Amino acid sequence: MSKQNGVRTAVSTPPITEKRSHILIVDDEPEIAESLADFLMKKADFIVSAVPDGQEAIDFLQATVADDTTEIDLVLLDMRMPNLSGLDVLNWIRDHETLRYTRVVLLTAAAGSSEKVEALTAGADDYITKPYRPQELLARVNTILRTQQLEKQLQRQSQQLAALNRIGQTVAATLEITEVLAAAVEGVDQLLGVELSGALMVESGTHLRYQNLHGQNGPLPVTAVPTIPVGEGIFGTVFQEQTAVMLNYPRADGRFNPDVDAPPNFDVNTLIAAPLVVRGRPVGLINAFNKTDGRFSEVDLDLFASLASSISEAIENAWLFTRIRQRQQEMLESRNTLQALIDGIPHPIYTINDDWRLIGINKSKADELDTVPEHLVNKICYQTFFNRSQPCEHCLAAKTLAHKQAERWTINWKGDDHLPREWDVNAYPIPSKQASSARAVILWQDRTEERRLEGSLLQAGKLAAIGQLAAGVAHEINNPLTAINANAEMLKMFIPPEDENYEAVDLIARAGDRATKVVRGLLDFARQEHYNLTEGDVNLSIRQTLDLVRYQLTTADAEVIQNMAEDLPLIVASWEHLKSVWLNLLVNARDAVHQLPHQRQISITTRADSEHDHVQIIVQDNGKGMSEAELVHIFEPFYTTKDPGKGTGLGLATSHRIIEQHGGEINVVSAPDEGTTFIIRLPFNGNGKSNA
Repeated sequence: MSKQNGVRTAVSTPPITEKRSHILIVDDEPEIAESLADFLMKKADFIVSAVPDGQEAIDFLQATVADDTTEIDLVLLDMRMPNLSGLDVLNWIRDHETLRYTRVVLLTAAAGSSEKVEALTAGADDYITKPYRPQELLARVNTILRTQQLEKQLQRQSQQLAALNRIGQTVAATLEITEVLAAAVEGVDQLLGVELSGALMVESGTHLRYQNLHGQNGPLPVTAVPTIPVGEGIFGTVFQEQTAVMLNYPRADGRFNPDVDAPPNFDVNTLIAAPLVVRGRPVGLINAFNKTDGRFSEVDLDLFASLASSISEAIENAWLFTRIRQRQQEMLESRNTLQALIDGIPHPIYTINDDWRLIGINKSKADELDTVPEHLVNKICYQTFFNRSQPCEHCLAAKTLAHKQAERWTINWKGDDHLPREWDVNAYPIPSKQASSARAVILWQDRTEERRLEGSLLQAGKLAAIGQLAAGVAHEINNPLTAINANAEMLKMFIPPEDENYEAVDLIARAGDRATKVVRGLLDFARQEHYNLTEGDVNLSIRQTLDLVRYQLTTADAEVIQNMAEDLPLIVASWEHLKSVWLNLLVNARDAVHQLPHQRQISITTRADSEHDHVQIIVQDNGKGMSEAELVHIFEPFYTTKDPGKGTGLGLATSHRIIEQHGGEINVVSAPDEGTTFIIRLPFNGNGKSNA
């Protein structure tokens, strides 16, 4: 057990099996290559591959670049070979971006020094003169490989120290604990190369809860990971004893409890953990699982403990910064309470004096004009807000300014989406000791959505009650109606057409058919059908519906104006049901304009409202329109404005239910002699009811 940065460390690990070195022999004499390979495999347990010429050596080495599982540690290269010589292969290796640092030993039969100098100049790590003594060759190979391993280890440690420095700088520059932990956990993989790393913080002094988990593909959810009781498992022990540990064979350690220490559905092979300690008190820990290139080392443990120390300091700094920020906030709150209160209100609020000049304005009102409150102070309110040269006729603020009494009034208009808008406006006098100066606070409240919801809830309640009643009535009527229709048809079969009773029986049969259609409509309205939801284009479904009623529109001499946006997003819907809605609206529009003497127009507009994530469909006619009393009942079953016998009154009620089942809404705006406008909204993402 050792101590690192004030944190005790412990190691539990079995002997580590070193990676076997892989040697490539390149020699055009098979006997030499085979005997050398056999010697190296038996005496030193190397992995040995052999190729007979330079080109095959290049091909073999090039293949290892693409295969991450194969790495050549040393090339034993015959200097003299046909076609491509050993020097040619050596030059290729040294010019290769990936393989340039591969160790190469040239085998030469020349006794002179010129070839040796040439080999070393070309970049060979060593040379051996043939005939060579196997023990000498093995000694040189081992020396080169040991040097290589030391260089790799130094390079790895240098990279780890650089990574540790970067992570330390990152967490030290962060003043939010969540960001500190996220940066630290993400940096563990850069530091050690692991499959999974995490950060836990203590809760109520009894449990450790994961705040972050980071896998090789990025952050992972922590909500499903159970808490760890303090003192239980290896991590509970690490926290309690403030001891950094690494386990390269966890199941052999009695402290390791897979039910507590292993994340759900994760197989732990190796692990490392270090406590987070602030001013001598443990506050959490960091851990990592399954080092990707083998086992954890003592160097890894020291680095991990150093990282834990840096994180602990960053957490302390973050806590100190939080306290300082809280104190600053407390100091500012006393000065900014009133302004914060006004700015926090989502409704537009502004203050005026008796000259109609703006004294103050909240952020909500300034945002409407895409500016800041400071730019509006001292400007005339009716000029700034309404581009008028005199106060608005509906404004009662003048009474508030004159009589120091609160006033309230309502403003209505139609928005760009053809739907009515309703705002309540309140004016409150501001008490002042100066009799000559009067001021008032004006508060605007948007009641549009509230009114829509009230109407929608009222309509939904009506439709639900009527639907239940309709279903019961339809089923009760259907049985006797079936008997009436069947018997009427049987009587028609036995009574000749010239019989005086035939006409009466025929009237019974036709009345029964009409009643059957009404019952079927009742059942269709009350039934919760299964909708087949697919993604599609609203414009296409409307055009297909127009093709179905083209003849009826033409015979009615109705002009159809299409203003359909071509860049509409696709929506998920039951297209047969939506087509029935379009069909109903178009037929109603045709009937509405049929009585006009001329200029019978029906317009269809589609557009996307990205701000509210929906597609808007507007069907508008210039027909006779409807009164306020008719609009109240327009979506109720059996209510119709058509002449007797021309409608069942179920079309709009059914359309209303279909649109609601798609998660949308349908509204109507109309007035006598001003035509009728139906506005339908359908969500982009098709979040209609799945059981529609």
